[in-house]
Amino acid sequence: MLTGPSQVFPNWGPMKHVLFIAVLIIGIDQMIGCVLSRLYLHTTTGDSGGIINGVLRRKADFLVLGSSRARHHVIPAILKKQLSGSVFNAGINGHDFLYAIMLLDIWTHSHAPPKAILLHIDYASLSYSEKELARTHVFSGYFGESERVRGILLMREEYEWVKYLSFSYRFNGKVLSIVKNLVMRTDNMLDEYDGYVGLNGTFVARVDPVISPAESSSDGFPPFWELKLNYLSELARYCKVNGTRLILFHSPRYQEDSAALVDWSKRIADLQLTHEGVEYLDLSARSAERITGRSEYFRDVAHLNSKGAELFSQILADEIARRLSLEGMNGQS
Repeated sequence: MLTGPSQVFPNWGPMKHVLFIAVLIIGIDQMIGCVLSRLYLHTTTGDSGGIINGVLRRKADFLVLGSSRARHHVIPAILKKQLSGSVFNAGINGHDFLYAIMLLDIWTHSHAPPKAILLHIDYASLSYSEKELARTHVFSGYFGESERVRGILLMREEYEWVKYLSFSYRFNGKVLSIVKNLVMRTDNMLDEYDGYVGLNGTFVARVDPVISPAESSSDGFPPFWELKLNYLSELARYCKVNGTRLILFHSPRYQEDSAALVDWSKRIADLQLTHEGVEYLDLSARSAERITGRSEYFRDVAHLNSKGAELFSQILADEIARRLSLEGMNGQS
């Protein structure tokens, strides 16, 4: 004799309602997530994630990556004149190395390898930062598109994977920005947009000396995070296989401690010995000579104004062009 669910499970009635509600919630969540995903992919502005889509639509022979200091300090138009190739500045406010690694992982899936990746680094760029890790949520819309993105996002909290079972959670905090950026046309949707954002204003120098990052801690510079070094190694291997130059560089801060900068630069330069394919442009001498101590070139302690960015971009372009020229000469000999 056949038995129904109510006979096998005496409490099937209430269970049926619970199951129905659960399926309904999952269905609604997936539907909302699907709609938001489609809308999100049409946004190309906004630091909450839309700017990522904007960058992914850009081709570049020379790709600049880094924090707000990269975004406000490197002018692609100046580099383009000397490097004979397209240049795009993909720097972003409030982020650093992890953002660059995640963005590159997605960008390289749909673009030909660039001639060079210009990666801006600062004192803490290769060190562990809980704040930096928390801010990687900006990539949550790409959780299902990249293993690298997924792996970093799941490091944020122990039970982060539970949250990402929800499709709509991936767009948490993005709804208003999605709507705003869909209805407002901004400059970075234009073909001539190159990612650079100049800063106006002039820094009023303080009387007291600026404390260097190395002096702010009794332990000196923060140690490198092994995970970031592994990512750097993987990036270097990608560049080597595809004939791409991986160039690290640092831009000036106002009254930057020269001794501390020399010590830190040595640590970065040593990475060239242990990470094949990594190049470090030490621009500290030329920056100190022409920029570092002059407040008229700064917007604040950490950021150059547009006038300072022009000068620094020329220094950067000159050095990159010199290296590429030397490589060309060596290749012909």
